[in-house]
Order: sequence, then structure tokens, then C-alpha cells
Amino acid sequence: MKEQEIINYIALSRVKGMGSKNFRRLLKEFDSVSDIVRAKATDLAAVPKVRKNLARLIKHEIDLEEAEKIYRRETDQGATVIPFTHPSYPSRLRRMADGPMVLFYRGSQDLNPRRTVGIVGTRNPSEDGPLRVDKLLSQLKAYNVVTVSGLAYGIDASCHKYSLDHGIPTIGVLAGGLPNIYPPSNRPLSRKMMENGGLITEYHSGVEMIRENFPVRNRIIAGLSDALIVVESKEKGGSMITAQLAFDYNRYVFAFPGRISDEKSRGCNKLIKTHVASLLESAEDIAQLLNWDLGEDQPGHIQGLLFEELSEREKQLVEIMRVEGRVHIDKLGMLSKFRPGLLANILLELELKGHVQSLPGQIYRLRP
Repeated sequence: MKEQEIINYIALSRVKGMGSKNFRRLLKEFDSVSDIVRAKATDLAAVPKVRKNLARLIKHEIDLEEAEKIYRRETDQGATVIPFTHPSYPSRLRRMADGPMVLFYRGSQDLNPRRTVGIVGTRNPSEDGPLRVDKLLSQLKAYNVVTVSGLAYGIDASCHKYSLDHGIPTIGVLAGGLPNIYPPSNRPLSRKMMENGGLITEYHSGVEMIRENFPVRNRIIAGLSDALIVVESKEKGGSMITAQLAFDYNRYVFAFPGRISDEKSRGCNKLIKTHVASLLESAEDIAQLLNWDLGEDQPGHIQGLLFEELSEREKQLVEIMRVEGRVHIDKLGMLSKFRPGLLANILLELELKGHVQSLPGQIYRLRP
């Protein structure tokens, strides 16, 4: 992708009132972001559900000069700027209705791994909380997962630390720019993560971490996770928000149960009681529900599974797309009769195997 197109993405993402939904409406009507930037205000306003005021802002208030400064600063600092239509953009986020227009990334990990597990929890865990994380990760290693969390105090930091201890790549999602690590005590950990994993955010480096950004950040943790695990949580807080977001995105949610008298277990118990989360005791619970199989060999064999013959369910979706051509995920669900969570996971498998391409607006087609 050309530099100017990336700069245009940054500029468009900074237009007040743009948002992911308006962006996707515009992208559906225009061939590229550059075409959106160059379009007349009347043509922009003609797009269904795009207000005239937004069209005027795009045409007259967009700041390409500032966007270029941001781009130069990020790349000079070693970050990669990843727009929505770039091949490196996470497919899991592209399937979300509110996936970010632009991401800023530093790290060594491919952002489209085959299997991901998000781990979240309280910032003030009990002695047992980090031990549960450590034990779970020791079991998950055999499944070649990549872990995701928010690089905060407590369970987040335990997820990243123990992932690295077990040789598992781990990605931290930030609520501010890449240089603005919070808490500062996690800076040494963040540097290790960039060597085996990475840091990702939708905020450029000039944005500090503020409280209002954390719920927004949480949707990326949820969206990147095939399975979202809550280790310990009170009844209210960021972990509960993330779990609900993951549930709404048709991701699998798990929670460790605890004593009813334990305040730090009340959130997990509530998630299980309300059927938002499945009860979690070991990695086998996750593997069974998500249909993860180690195969004949240990971890190295898992990557080879990318090239095996398609499963019957995968063949069913491929045949639907062969007949329908481009097809919306809702229609795929109706024709296949797969429940949303299962459908999303099968589509991701087909994407990673190179058979299917996801397009803006939750449209899928067979890869040419």
C-alpha cells in the first residue's frame, strides 16, 4: 500500500464523527480511501446514512498535513501503521462492525495467527489468580496459541509475563500511543513482548493513556480473541466489559469459578450463571469447545494442519460461496445454519488457510 493512501487513512480516521460504521459505508461506495478524500461533498453526502455535516468535514476540515506528521513520527519510532484494508490488518478485527480504521503496531508477531486466547482479570488479584494464569498457559502452549491482554496491573501483566516464560507470543493492546506504557513498571515487560509478540493500539504516539480510552481499548482485546478468559473479577469493571464485548462479537468466553463469598470471584461466577461464559477448569475445556486438535505430533505439527484437506463444515461454506459469489456473513449463517460463534471460527480458519477473503462490510468470497 502506498504511503499516501496510509496517510489518507490516518487523516480520515481523525475526522470528527467519522467512526467505523460511517467509514465502512463510504468504503463500500468508493474504491479507496484516496477516492473518498478526493470526492465532492455532494457525492459523499449521497452515500446512504452519511450526514451532510460529515461530508462537509471530510471535504473541508480533513488535515492531511497533520496526518503525514503522525505517519512520519510513528514510522521513525519503529512502528508499523496498518490501515483497515492492508493485508496485515487482523482479520478478526475486520469482522467487527466497529473495528479500528487504523492500527499502530510494534512487534514480531503476525497479527493473523491461527489461534488466539485473551486473558483478563482484576488489577488486584489474589495469590491464586496469577498461579491459575501460569498453569493455564503451561497447558495452552501445546496448542500454539498467541495470547492477548491489556498490559495493565494484575492479571494482564501475569498473562504477558507467563506467556513469555512459556515461550508463547503475547500481544498487548494499549489505551494510548505506543510509547506511553502504563503502568511505567511494565516497560521492561513491554520490551520483551516486542521480541516475542507485540504492542498494538489505535492511538498515535501523541495520545496519553486516559481512563476514557480503556473501554474502547477493551473491544480490541475482545475482538482479537478466539477465546476470552476471565480469571478473577468483581461484578463490575473492565474485565466484565471485555467479556460482554467478546460475547457480543460471538467469541467464546470462559471464566474460572470461585467461592461465592470471594469478592474477586463474583464477576466470574456471574458470567457463568448468566451463560455469558463457560466454566473453565483447564485448557482442555477451551480446546474441546473450539474444536482444537493437537494432531499426531506436538506443536510443530499444528502449523502443518493449515494445508490439510478441508473439514466437512469448511467444505460446506466453500460450496455456498462458490454458488453465491460475494456473500454477507448473515446470509452465510442462514444458509449454513451454523451458530454465529462457530461460523466466525470456521471463516477464520478458511481465511488463514488461504481459501477465503474477507471484505469490508462482513462480506466474504473465495480467494481469486
